[in-house]
Amino acid sequence: MFRPVPMVHLQVQIPIRDGPAVTRRIAAQGLLHLIDIGHGTSQSRVPSATREWLARYRDLARTVRRLAASMAVPELVAVADVDGEQVTDFATEFDLVRRQIEPIRARVDEALACIATAQEDARHASEQRARARTVEAAALDVGRLRALRFAAVRFGTASTDTFASIADALTPDAFAILPLAGAADLTAIATAAGGRERLDAVIRQHTFDAIDVATAPSDTAALERSLAGAAQREADARRALAEERRVSGPGVAALVRRIDIAVLLLQAQTLFATTGRFLVISGWIPEAQAPELEAAIARVTEGRAVVTVEKPDVAATASRATLGVPILYRNPLLLRPFQALVDLYGTPSYGELQPTAFFAISFLLMFGLMFGDVGHGAVLAAAGYWVFRYMPRFLDYGILLMEAGVASAVFGVLYGSVFGVEHWIPALWLHPIHDLTHFTRVAAAIGVVMISGGFLLGIVNTWRSGERAAALTGVRGLFGAFAYWTVAAVAARMLLPAGRTVSGGLIAVLCAGAAALLILRPLIVRFLAPHARVDGVTTTPLSLRALEASIEIVDALVAYFANTISFVRVAAFAAVHAAVLVAVFAMADTLARYQYGGTLSIFVLVGGNVLTILLEGLTVTVQVLRLEYYEFFGKFFLGGGQPYRPLMLGSTGAEGEA
Repeated sequence: MFRPVPMVHLQVQIPIRDGPAVTRRIAAQGLLHLIDIGHGTSQSRVPSATREWLARYRDLARTVRRLAASMAVPELVAVADVDGEQVTDFATEFDLVRRQIEPIRARVDEALACIATAQEDARHASEQRARARTVEAAALDVGRLRALRFAAVRFGTASTDTFASIADALTPDAFAILPLAGAADLTAIATAAGGRERLDAVIRQHTFDAIDVATAPSDTAALERSLAGAAQREADARRALAEERRVSGPGVAALVRRIDIAVLLLQAQTLFATTGRFLVISGWIPEAQAPELEAAIARVTEGRAVVTVEKPDVAATASRATLGVPILYRNPLLLRPFQALVDLYGTPSYGELQPTAFFAISFLLMFGLMFGDVGHGAVLAAAGYWVFRYMPRFLDYGILLMEAGVASAVFGVLYGSVFGVEHWIPALWLHPIHDLTHFTRVAAAIGVVMISGGFLLGIVNTWRSGERAAALTGVRGLFGAFAYWTVAAVAARMLLPAGRTVSGGLIAVLCAGAAALLILRPLIVRFLAPHARVDGVTTTPLSLRALEASIEIVDALVAYFANTISFVRVAAFAAVHAAVLVAVFAMADTLARYQYGGTLSIFVLVGGNVLTILLEGLTVTVQVLRLEYYEFFGKFFLGGGQPYRPLMLGSTGAEGEA
């Protein structure tokens, strides 16, 4: 819980010919987090043929997926459901897939082309039929129109604004715009024969759907037959496509999965390196599963593999170019939601203590303090249980809501508050509004505890990272902690009420501890970091170095004091939560005095509590996260880690992520 799953560095050296088989076995095991071993080392990168095959397979994957989409093949099964052994030699596999897919694609393309042609024919026939009906409804004498010698007439449809614009453009020539009776929207524009060219030019400049009545089709029966024929051809093509989907759809889906596996394995091989005729595979694996993968590789290669397993510290010493050790958490179910919140801040490094448990305890403590109410906590817990029970996709959110609800209810009992009513149950501790001064001192004490916990975690992390002198003598180490505790003890002695005080002996001990670490710093640095040198130590005067150190200490103490004061918001938001409910009850009491006020007051009480749960709950969550991230994590969190992402036959898509 406080440490990630122990990892070991596994390096495999195999003959190049065994590369595909070993890659398949590693992916099937789903245990090895691959490292780009060839990058930045003397070893050669994987042969360029691998990258060429990867590009070809990706192109093939896009082609086959487009074909599957054209066929409306149902949702594809995840790659994890396919046996990796189906993928053989990549060249043979590529030719096999292409030979299988080409006939299917030809038939599908033919059906789609038939559908497109039929739709285009139907569209054209429909337009011609509409024009024929329009001309027929206008009852025009086509023969007389063709015999016109002294006038030019154009027929068509357009909007009213378009006709107005055409009229402006034809002015001052003589013209007439005549809507035709009996023909919906069909209009004639007439002008003198000499203005024919200008009329045509004006029409071309406007959105005018011209209809040549002299050449317009008149055989509507033939057009109806054309429409029926186009519809029949489209239906036949769609039936052919549906039959092709029924017959070839499962095969296409299987081919997509085979290609995805090939893409996955080829992308994994781009992370390998070569030395002569051998392939080098490197990665991290949980220590407990290393023998299992080692045995699987030995079986696949028939003993031709050389496998080296190293601890993280040995591996880091042997190869500085190696990427950092990935993090695999092993938190229990109740802590898993808080792990996601920690990951929002950053991924811890492999060597530092995992902060999830500390984060969870402090989060629930501060949330309960700021949102303490039995009724509101019960609502949150019930909502969380509903999400947990009926929405498994959001399981973590359900757990978080239930835990936050329980914390809120516990502190609601301590406050004696049930949906804002403070006289139903007795308060076992205090009322946030009436005891605000005491609550403020408690919040500040929580800040001291949180900052101190951050110091201790930071000391452990810094020590384990190898900076042992800084862990003891740095302003973020044990020296900074003693200095902070000294200032905090002095402040507590001054601010605590009579009868409660901090002994002078404790203050003297803390001050002596800080002074001892400061005085012994050169000896500690020389003993714990004999090869470390402080820049300018031989050239900078002692007085200037002392001044710089003093400024650094004062600056750090001021920052720590500000961090501590920031926790006073715990008391402030607890009081705000109670005050909002007081305002809701006051509004309900005021409305109850009027006619029908009893009903309105019930709505106000219910609505006020709902809004308080939603808005105050969100606000309190944001404030708790702020205190965690900025005041607590800043004291110890190193970060820089990376999550554990093993190569596995999972759902990868056409890109095939490794």
